[in-house]
Amino acid sequence: MSDTQPNVAPPGVGWQPIYVKKTRGVGFWVSIGFAIFFFLCTLLLFTLFIGSLVLSKAFVTSATGKKQVAETIIEGSGEDKVAIISIKGILSSESAEGLFIEKPSIVEVVKQQLEQASTDTHVRAVLLEVDSPGGGITASDIIYNNIMKFKTDTKKKVVVYMQDIAASGGYYISSAADAIIAHPTTITGSIGVIMPLINVAELINRYGIKDSSIASGDMKEIGSPLKPMTPEENAILKNIIDEMYMQFVNVVSTGRKLDIETVKKIADGRIYTGKQALENGLVDQLGYLEDAISSVKKMAGLTEATIIRYEKHYGLADIFGLMSRKLFQNNTIKLDISQLQEQGNTKPMYLWNGHSRRE
Repeated sequence: MSDTQPNVAPPGVGWQPIYVKKTRGVGFWVSIGFAIFFFLCTLLLFTLFIGSLVLSKAFVTSATGKKQVAETIIEGSGEDKVAIISIKGILSSESAEGLFIEKPSIVEVVKQQLEQASTDTHVRAVLLEVDSPGGGITASDIIYNNIMKFKTDTKKKVVVYMQDIAASGGYYISSAADAIIAHPTTITGSIGVIMPLINVAELINRYGIKDSSIASGDMKEIGSPLKPMTPEENAILKNIIDEMYMQFVNVVSTGRKLDIETVKKIADGRIYTGKQALENGLVDQLGYLEDAISSVKKMAGLTEATIIRYEKHYGLADIFGLMSRKLFQNNTIKLDISQLQEQGNTKPMYLWNGHSRRE
């Protein structure tokens, strides 16, 4: 056994307890960091929200009390202006409600922007950028009528610049312009009417499913996908389509200064390239945006002008406003995303079906 003993001071003789200061753990500081971060984010959002409300009142409403669209300068200088109005996507009178913002219908947008161009004495002409496969007959006709009314009331020139697609209803509204310029790669034409109808009568009969709908008259179920279409029903629908078709033909005949029979020969629903459209008198020239701008300035008698684009800017007021309506409508918390889904349409349309409906 070793004679060496550990050098340990006996308790009570020169011994004092050692106090170790307890430090905060990493988790504590991470939590504090997240709390500060979310507080600052909330403060920032609140500040932007209040600022958006103030700015919307200060800049979105004109002296006449009408809502105004923001102007973005593209090029040029001087007091005289040429306003660019974009008409893109499916032509519809229905507004689109997303998760965060409510987008007004294209009909409303075009009407508002034309009204702003008509009341602005510095706007000497309008350039319409059309990129649309068409859409609803009524929506197309309303936009067409708004353009014609703008020209009649203001005597200002309107030029159309066709981009990727300006077919069917897209061409219908273009016919209202004083001149049409197509990009060399534009697809246009498709002058005609379509009523999409799907019939699944044979399919459901195969599985023993029967349609037991009760109607007030023989023609009440016309166009139903659940029963075969009769010759009489087909004739009724065809007459409607033919009437809408002749309206389209007359619009093109008037706008392009072509006789009815000439229009009928090229209005069999086919699409045309920009070059083919030029050869058939459907457009006035091929070119690019700068060519369209030069053309509209020349038609308006301008050597220099500020080219502006009307644009809608969505602020936090729009976002929070829609979110509050969606989430707390009728005192019920809900989230409706049905507007984001595509819905079938069976009404007559000025639409080129070869183009995707996803916009």
